[in-house]
Amino acid sequence: MFATTLRKIHRLSRRLWVRVALISGMAFVALGAAKLFGPMIPDGLSEAIGADALNRLLDIISTSMLAVTTFSLSVMVSVHQSASSRWTPRAHRMLLADTTTQTVLATFIGAYIYSLAAIILLSTPYYGEKEIVTLYLATLAVLVLIVVVILRWILHLQALGSLVDTTVRIEREAVRAFEARMERPCLGGHALKPGDIPGTARPIRAKRTAYIQAIYEDSLQAAAEEHDGRVYLDAPIGRFVHRGEVIAHIEGGGEALEEAVRGAVHMGELRTVEQDPRFALIMLSEVGSKALSPGINDPGTAIDVIGRIGRVIGGFRDEMAHGRDTPIHDRLWVVPLDPLDLMQDGFGAMARDGATQVEVLISMLKTLTALQAHPDTGIAAAAREMAHEALERGRAALEFDRDRDRLARAAPEIAARGRIRE
Repeated sequence: MFATTLRKIHRLSRRLWVRVALISGMAFVALGAAKLFGPMIPDGLSEAIGADALNRLLDIISTSMLAVTTFSLSVMVSVHQSASSRWTPRAHRMLLADTTTQTVLATFIGAYIYSLAAIILLSTPYYGEKEIVTLYLATLAVLVLIVVVILRWILHLQALGSLVDTTVRIEREAVRAFEARMERPCLGGHALKPGDIPGTARPIRAKRTAYIQAIYEDSLQAAAEEHDGRVYLDAPIGRFVHRGEVIAHIEGGGEALEEAVRGAVHMGELRTVEQDPRFALIMLSEVGSKALSPGINDPGTAIDVIGRIGRVIGGFRDEMAHGRDTPIHDRLWVVPLDPLDLMQDGFGAMARDGATQVEVLISMLKTLTALQAHPDTGIAAAAREMAHEALERGRAALEFDRDRDRLARAAPEIAARGRIRE
């Protein structure tokens, strides 16, 4: 349950308003600290610094932060729109979760709130002469923080929304999602195989039409232990389910367990990467596929994306084998990732859209040939199948015999197998 709480807090921390609220709260803490430490200021220092000097600094902060915040928001919106239109609309949500951008905007807004609150308090008898000195020092610290954040924001804007930045972000999220999944194969439970669901199990149906965004496996295990039940998750993370569709089966327990299962299966209108490695592969594939469109015609980007997808899939290992081990959550059964689905998510669209560009197909075949040596037999077999599909698409689409020969030389074993079939 503690792990579930931490995950929910982490999801909440990726929202802009949360950071704005936290930093704004820190501004009020600084104002209160100025009142608290005021009596410690020597008398001579309080005479050297007056309210006029402080008011000028606060006026500068209040006027400049409002303008900087408005400008930063306009830049953020334009960058997000550009990334959505140029690469993939799903990249917009990746940029929205950028912690650097959120922290910068929250700092600007927090500094603006700090200056307004300080100006209001200075017009009241709340602060004495000594408290004004501590408030002056706190304001200098805020100014230093603003300068540091502005420099960080300028450096961050140099690459924000660019192709390299976008693909790196997506790949990083994909690797993180795969590593988290591989650390806990099948979310720490048993691999759900056909025939594992007992006939006495009761179905749990979705109460809304949405994507399954996340599953809180720790909560499911705790609820199953409490009610002496077992949970079989039919619908994997990332699936779009309709209202009334079966998302899980339970054996044992009662209505309390059913409600606990529904509460631990988080659903939403949009698909997320948090526990869904396949969605990250789809986003990478969309970037490469869009680069192959006639309007953009950028095979170099597609080749770069193919390499990134190969790196991501290279970290996969068989979840079905985890069923032979003692699972962390012994009352939970989860559908494992299918290597064929991973290959199709990563390479399927580019194999179709790049069928007329031999350099793209050659790069794909080289990557798939490398994946055929993967220690997991499922990935190796899926890579061979995808390589054969890419080769067949190229043979059908390429117009020049020389291009077909170059393609065959890139994967001689697959090409030979194809000739035997013919």
